[in-house]
Amino acid sequence: MAGKTQAPEFEQITVEQAKAIRAERTLNRRRFMAGLSLAGAAGSMALLGGCGNSHSNGSSTVMAAGPSETDVLNFALNLEYLEATFYSFATQGTDLPSNLTAGSGAITGAPSAKIAFPNQQITDIFNEIFFNEMSHVADLQSLIGSGHVARPALDLSAAGPVTSANIITIARQFEDVGTTAYAGATALLTGTNLAYAAQILAVEGFQAGALRLIAIQQSAPFAAADSLDVPTSDPGAEVLATQGPTAAGGFFATSGTATATTSVPLATAFTRSTSQVLQIVYNAAGKTGVSKGGFFPAGLNGNIATS
Repeated sequence: MAGKTQAPEFEQITVEQAKAIRAERTLNRRRFMAGLSLAGAAGSMALLGGCGNSHSNGSSTVMAAGPSETDVLNFALNLEYLEATFYSFATQGTDLPSNLTAGSGAITGAPSAKIAFPNQQITDIFNEIFFNEMSHVADLQSLIGSGHVARPALDLSAAGPVTSANIITIARQFEDVGTTAYAGATALLTGTNLAYAAQILAVEGFQAGALRLIAIQQSAPFAAADSLDVPTSDPGAEVLATQGPTAAGGFFATSGTATATTSVPLATAFTRSTSQVLQIVYNAAGKTGVSKGGFFPAGLNGNIATS
C-alpha cells in the first residue's frame, strides 16, 4: 500500500462500548428470532390461556404470558419419545429401556421385527440416529428433572405400517419436522435450556440432511408434512444448486430463491410453531383446537397439547 490509512472509527471503541454493542446485538437477535416463531406460536399459546394451572394450594392461575420453559422442554420431550420409540423398534426390534419409559402410555403400530434396510451404510445411519434420539430423551429428562412428563400413548403406524418400503419416507419427515420445531422453540428458551435445545437442534439438522440425501439416492417417496415441508430433490445442475432449493425442492430443507420470504431469509431453516407441529403429529392438517390423534392417540402429555 502507498501509505497508511486511518484506522476505521469502529476499531477505536473502548472495551465497555464493545460490550454494550454486543449486548444490544444479542438483544436484537433475540427479537428477530422471536419474530420468526412467536407469531406462529401465538395461536396455540392463546389456547393455553384458558387452561387453569393447578397448584398445591388449590388455586388456579392463567398462563397469560405463554408457556414456561419447562412446558416448552416437555413439548420437545414428547416429540423425542415418538422419534426414539420409532427408531428403537425399527433398529433394535424392541422398545426403549424401561428406565426411560416409566408410566408410559400404550404403544401400538410397532413393527414386529427389525427393519431390513437397503444396505449396511443406511443400517448404520439409522442405528446412530436411534442412539441419538434415545439419548435426547435421557438428556431432556435430566434437564427438566422431576417435572418431566411420561411418555404418552403412541401409534407408530399413524403414517401406515412401518416397513422397509416406507421407513425412509417417515424418518425423513420426522427429522425435518423435528428440526423446524426446535428452531421455533429457541425463541422461547434461555440460558442452559437454550444451549441444550440448540445442541439437539444441530443433531436433528445433521440427521435431516443425511436422511434427505438417502431419500434422494433411494428414490424414496416424498410425503409432505405441510406447506413448509421442502421436497427432497437433486437439482441436477450446478447452476441450479448454487441458487439453493427451488419450489421443486432441494438437498436441504432451507429457504431458496423461490421460497425465501422477509421473515425467512435465504438459506435459513423454516420454523414451526407448536400449533403447526401438533397439526402434523395429530394428522390434523390446517386444524386448530385439536388435542389428540395421529401418532399421539391420547394427545401429548404436558401443558402444550392443543393445536
